[in-house]
Amino acid sequence: MESTPDWSVYIARCADGSLYTGIARDVRARLAVHNAGRGAAYTRPRRPLRLVYREEGMTRSAALSREAGIKALDRQRKLSLVKTARKTLATVAVLLLAAAAHAVPTFDKEDPIVFSSANPQAFTGSLNPGNLKMFFIRPSSAGPVEVGTALSADGVSWTEETRIGRLSTATVPSVSASTITGCGVLRLSGGGYRMLYSIVSTTGNYRIHSATSADGLAWTNDSGTRLDNGTTYLTSPKLVKLLDSSWRMYYVGNSGAGISNRRVFSVRSTDEGLTWNTPTIVLSTVAYEIGVNKLTNGRIRLFYSQPLSGASSATVILSALSSDSSATTFSIESGYRISTAAASGTVGFPVPAITTDSFRWRLYYNFFDPGMTSTADIHSGLTGAPAPTSLSPSSVLNVQSTVSFTVSGEIFSLPAPTAYLSMAGQPNIIASGMSRTDDQTLTMTFNVLDQAVGQWDLTVTNADNRLGTLSRALFIDYSAGSVALINNLLRPRNGVPTSITITTFANGHITAKIFSMDGRPVRTLFDADQSRGVLNLSWDGLSATGGTVSSGVYVLRVMGPRVDVKNKIVLIR
Repeated sequence: MESTPDWSVYIARCADGSLYTGIARDVRARLAVHNAGRGAAYTRPRRPLRLVYREEGMTRSAALSREAGIKALDRQRKLSLVKTARKTLATVAVLLLAAAAHAVPTFDKEDPIVFSSANPQAFTGSLNPGNLKMFFIRPSSAGPVEVGTALSADGVSWTEETRIGRLSTATVPSVSASTITGCGVLRLSGGGYRMLYSIVSTTGNYRIHSATSADGLAWTNDSGTRLDNGTTYLTSPKLVKLLDSSWRMYYVGNSGAGISNRRVFSVRSTDEGLTWNTPTIVLSTVAYEIGVNKLTNGRIRLFYSQPLSGASSATVILSALSSDSSATTFSIESGYRISTAAASGTVGFPVPAITTDSFRWRLYYNFFDPGMTSTADIHSGLTGAPAPTSLSPSSVLNVQSTVSFTVSGEIFSLPAPTAYLSMAGQPNIIASGMSRTDDQTLTMTFNVLDQAVGQWDLTVTNADNRLGTLSRALFIDYSAGSVALINNLLRPRNGVPTSITITTFANGHITAKIFSMDGRPVRTLFDADQSRGVLNLSWDGLSATGGTVSSGVYVLRVMGPRVDVKNKIVLIR
């Protein structure tokens, strides 16, 4: 039976500069076996090996056939193959780094119901000093639909505020709203607040209006319409202030017929929400309701509810992260932030808020299970483990006792976390001089002197002992070797040979050979395993048989751990 197409052909450069070709299902694991001395007989004396080329997606028989084809190539054609693929590999590496540039926070569901019979919408204030205000919509079968508010000092226990002056379908001047479907709120630079809220009008049109308030309790509608979508679906406006102080609004609208065409749109305002530019789609995936938060570094994360494939009710909450300063380009992050296993249950209205410790986020959302309740209640989830995403620099030489590093990511605690580097079979390298710039940035030093060559993982542990690991965060390498010659104008009759000094920074196999200019071997000066350090050799102008070679130009070829050097020696009889 044919095997599955999960085999790879790879080329690895050995410490002596030679190229080894093999096949494996897991190339990284196979290289580790080679470098541990348990691989092929050829590679054991030629460690360490470095991957320079791979082809993926083959069956075992196809991989064996391709391996044989590559092995049949001469060295130059193999090097040409590696060189041709290098640009492609570099591009892939950049894309992988870009995709992994930021962490995906995990949210642990919390048990108590935060608020009954309501949909969370927006937050103002802060849990430091304990005046976080939640804006919520509570569906009503009687009377006007209202945007209510509640206060909390800890983000868990909430006290509903007075109903007097709440924004509702009855707020004046009238906007002819039959219902309110969502809202977002920001502080005005001159004091007070502006709310952008979506409605369905009494004529069935979808619009976004705005209102202002001095205290966030009593509201008055602004004149005019902020956005009119006519009969095309529109809901869930959310606001964020960008680093340039402009406002950006995200909302859900239809890009075509049916709920499967609901997308996230965005508009920008430079006058604090009164006028907006032309809408554009910023997230081309199905979204029912959205939430937004701004990270410490200014990037924007969108949360959105979505049904699983083939369903119509939202059962998962996902996220996407901005990659540009105007927050219009987003990359969808892997996995679910919140999900429900209840076949009949739904989740929606995701709205994040920073917690009292100023480094974790709490995501509020509603959950509705018709088998248990008749209304949707507000629940919450709390981010837990730190999420390191990049280490800079990402590669170093093992010749320094102190190297400064910067770790980027999210959910870094205060007091500052601890960190260490790890690699199988090696003792951990513990960070020193740890400093927390903010919840997304750490600085520290590692001692990498004489540490093992290879990929090291980074683990960050918060003050509450929760930890997160970034795999293959750092590649530790050894320095390239060197070859120095004294007296490369050789006159054998003078009795002074050419002195050759070979310096290497890793144990491995070293060869030093003399060739004629037309490539004929003349003499082998050294061909053996050698510990790192300095190897002193000399050539007295004699051939392998002991005779003096003729006058001319000769080539010294030295190969070893990160050494592949050719030097000319001129011999005059």
